[in-house]
Amino acid sequence: MQDDRPNSGGNSASPSYAGPAPARAPAARPPFLSIRVRIDDQLPSLLGLCAGYQDQVWRADGFARYLIEHLVEFVYPPHEWSKARSDTAIEMATRAAKAVYSTDKHERRGEVGELLLFAIMRAYYGSVPIISKLYFKSATNDTVKGFDAVHFVEAASGLELWLGEAKLYTDAGAAIRDVIAEIDQHTGADYLRQEFAWISNKLSSANTNYDKITALLDDRTSLDEVFKVLHVPVLITYDSSAIGAHQAVTQEFESTITDEISRHHSVFCQRFSGAIRVHVILVPLGGKKLLLDAFDAKLKALQTL
Repeated sequence: MQDDRPNSGGNSASPSYAGPAPARAPAARPPFLSIRVRIDDQLPSLLGLCAGYQDQVWRADGFARYLIEHLVEFVYPPHEWSKARSDTAIEMATRAAKAVYSTDKHERRGEVGELLLFAIMRAYYGSVPIISKLYFKSATNDTVKGFDAVHFVEAASGLELWLGEAKLYTDAGAAIRDVIAEIDQHTGADYLRQEFAWISNKLSSANTNYDKITALLDDRTSLDEVFKVLHVPVLITYDSSAIGAHQAVTQEFESTITDEISRHHSVFCQRFSGAIRVHVILVPLGGKKLLLDAFDAKLKALQTL
């Protein structure tokens, strides 16, 4: 079984951040994505994950199945998750699949990146969604603006607000450039106030920590208080030369993929000093198109149940 404990590293000049204890997967279900590098004692923190290989082929199909397994929780609010274990489970899964998209132009959709960010935040940071934007879509193929994930974490120091961004790209450099620009925009006062108003209007009183979350998002609460508990997880996927150059997880592969992930992380370290708690999540791919095609096939099969 993959060990989920952090592999700490980093330089002493960076701000210290212990981070919430990562959620551990049940013993019967080892995590699908393997940790290649993890740095929790500095900001920006780093979590590097990959799917690995099977029969000398990158595991695109298994990756897609892993995403489908998180679909119901991704689409439905937490207070409805228990229904997925009842006799309505198949109906819920079908409705969730239809809520994602119903188009043949699946290569242009961003929901897979958002779904992956959701799954990783739940598994490795122990977060709970505050709201599911897909739940409130008025039409299946609508695109929903704003943060790609709106979660909270119950840390030892109290409630933390985790507002995530996801970039499902082929080119890491382009993804990093675009997401840094979005972080600058989305952490501005006007944008946050607008986003908080939307979230507050959709927030269910059944949500865990409803009173605390409502108070935090209230426009009477100073953003100075919000920034004390604000965390920004940033997911970037990209087509990896390291994965493309190998066919199995070997010592050489692990060294190469770690170097590749660390190099991309260093760009964030140069840009963010810790004033904003950025958590970099890098998931190198054996092919974005392979993953999207596999996911699309499984999603459309689920839509017909």
